[in-house]
Amino acid sequence: MTVGLILLAISIILITCACLSYKKEAQSLLPLKQEDLVSYYLDLAYRLLPVPFWCALVGVALLLVAIIIILISLPFAF
Repeated sequence: MTVGLILLAISIILITCACLSYKKEAQSLLPLKQEDLVSYYLDLAYRLLPVPFWCALVGVALLLVAIIIILISLPFAF
């Protein structure tokens, strides 16, 4: 149960980091969105691809694993 809770906390931190990076990049590209929508999405994808994308992907995977671990170990806790 403890491992599941630790993984849940890590996944929430990773997903939050990815969301904050997305909001920051989307805000900085807002003038470009007014001019050209295709360039906006291409630049946004280019800026988010290295770290925030993988943070979000690993965070969602850890979230699923943590939920499974918690649900499996829940009957043993009681």
